[in-house]
Amino acid sequence: MTRGPCTAYVGCYTSRRRGGHGRGIAVFDVTASGRWTPVATTPTADNPSFLVADEAGRTLYAVHGDGSLVSSFRIDQHDGRLTETSRYETGGLNAVHLALSADERHLVVANYASGSVTVFARTDDGRLERTQVLTLTGTPGPLTADQQGPQPHEVRFDPTGHHIIVPDKGTDRLHRLGFDSATGRLTIVGPPTPSAPGAGPRHLLYHPSLPALYLVDELSSRLTAYQYTADTAQPVVRQSVSTLPADYTGTSTAAEIALSRDARCVHVSNRGHDSVATFAVTGAGALLPPTFTPTGGQQPRFMRFGLDRTTLYVANQKSDTIVAFDADTGTGALTPNGQVISTGSPTCIEFVPR
Repeated sequence: MTRGPCTAYVGCYTSRRRGGHGRGIAVFDVTASGRWTPVATTPTADNPSFLVADEAGRTLYAVHGDGSLVSSFRIDQHDGRLTETSRYETGGLNAVHLALSADERHLVVANYASGSVTVFARTDDGRLERTQVLTLTGTPGPLTADQQGPQPHEVRFDPTGHHIIVPDKGTDRLHRLGFDSATGRLTIVGPPTPSAPGAGPRHLLYHPSLPALYLVDELSSRLTAYQYTADTAQPVVRQSVSTLPADYTGTSTAAEIALSRDARCVHVSNRGHDSVATFAVTGAGALLPPTFTPTGGQQPRFMRFGLDRTTLYVANQKSDTIVAFDADTGTGALTPNGQVISTGSPTCIEFVPR
């Protein structure tokens, strides 16, 4: 189910380097009952791998993996089709994630390969102007093949909108950035919070009612719980647990994180084990031992709940599928509901209400 009809936009890999089978941003009509129907595919620059839309549902932005671009698209208010309107240079390399500020006057981008964060000022009609490129610093982690210096994988505003936490896969740290909503300027706030050596911090989320932050460590396949309050913006480690079964000996990396509708379960996708690990969250924010659900495909790079937050959509990058799972509202248990959406090398899903 979704909360009313909406449009789903699916980012993807298109390049040979990435083994991409995508052809652009795929557009799907999604009914109130959750059925997906293809509408169009919008060609654009290579690897439109992460997407975000504004609150009004009029403009969609994409970053392009391995490149240095942010693209903007006008959303047709009738059928959700996209028209590309502009491309902007980030001033960095391999843009992997982007986020809008609470007032949508600024767009922030993580540049993975150049170890930097870019800020764009945004006009009311969705145009962008680059205003800052902040270069991160730090010593590479111990896994030299994967950690070659600062490699920010995400820019995540905290609930106040005044701070951004940046998981840095390359240096095993969480950078704390202050954000001035009036000017859009970023400043470094104190020393970074260290992760375990070789952890490879990737993606995070904030609990909506507890002073807690949950972080996916990609390289160590762990989920780390932190105490977090906005007054200090200082994550403090409370618990770290594996996202894999104890008897699993194969190769796997953790990828995406999602929170259940009632905020009582955290879900993490495993690429290699090809599963979603589901952790119940106690009233104090602690994580209980996980259960595991096969994703029905290979390399689940991304997942996101639908608008009503009862259906979890898992993007299996190597299988060219998105698999839908119903989430039990009491236990968080995931059950495939039979819907499998075919789309080339999916890497991100963005839902826009209609």
